[in-house]
Amino acid sequence: MKTEVRYQSRGGNTKAVAVLIANEFNIKAEPVEIPITEYTDILFVGGGVYEWRMDKTLREFMKRLDSQKIGQIVCFSTTGYKNSAIEQMKHIAKEKGIAVNKNELLIKMLLKGHSWLGLESGNLSDKQIKTIINFTDKIKEELQ
Repeated sequence: MKTEVRYQSRGGNTKAVAVLIANEFNIKAEPVEIPITEYTDILFVGGGVYEWRMDKTLREFMKRLDSQKIGQIVCFSTTGYKNSAIEQMKHIAKEKGIAVNKNELLIKMLLKGHSWLGLESGNLSDKQIKTIINFTDKIKEELQ
C-alpha cells in the first residue's frame, strides 16, 4: 500500500507533525510543492490555519490533485484554535471525488511557533507526540 505525506508549513509546526507521521510509515514527508505523480492509496495532507483559512499553496495543491491518483486522503492541521484548514481540505477533496478518511488530526499549538510573532516552532510536546503516534496507529489498524 503506497502512502505519501504532504504538508504546508510557514513556521515549522505542521512540518514537525508531518515528519512524525511519515516516520511512523517509514516514508519521507514532502512539502505541497512536490506533486503526487503516481497512484497513492493514502495521502496524509496537512497545513496550518492562517486568518481562519488554509494557506494559498495548500489550496492550490488540493485543487491540483488528480482523483484518479488518490485512494483517500487523511487530513491533519496545526492551529491556534480553529480546525478550518481541515474542513477546507475535506471540502475540496469531496468536490473532486476523492475519499476522505473519517479520522483527522488537529494539533492545537496556541501561539507556539507563530512565525509572524517570531516565536520558536516545530517543538512538539510529549503529549502532542503521543497523540500523533496514537493517530497513526489507528490509521494503520484500519489498513489491516
